[in-house]
Amino acid sequence: MSTSEFKVAVLGCGGIGRLVSTIVRQAVHLIAVDRPGQVVVVSSGSLTGDVPEALAAARGHPLLVIDGCRPRCGSKICQGKGITPAATIYVADVVARGKLSLAGEKREELGAKGMAAARIDWLVADELVSTL
Repeated sequence: MSTSEFKVAVLGCGGIGRLVSTIVRQAVHLIAVDRPGQVVVVSSGSLTGDVPEALAAARGHPLLVIDGCRPRCGSKICQGKGITPAATIYVADVVARGKLSLAGEKREELGAKGMAAARIDWLVADELVSTL
């Protein structure tokens, strides 16, 4: 596979109606936008629903899972489908490592702190992509 064909799959799972879900969605969006043609976004719903294209992407490319909430559903969905991620990022660890306080952030629109958390995920993902 040439470098122009190299792609990674990204699964972001952050829960429903929570601040962290907005951070995860933004991180996945930034990863995909910043790497046009290199990223295949896979949704938890499409994996759970056995959508053939999603399963093929998750199995056919190195998979990065971004788990947003404590149950780590993204990782568990992969486990249930027999898919081993190349790497997993847990947003709470990223926030702790970056010593970020998300107090005052709103789910509807991320402010500077929320975007910082999304960008930290992007930096970790960038490091992962460069090592694969």
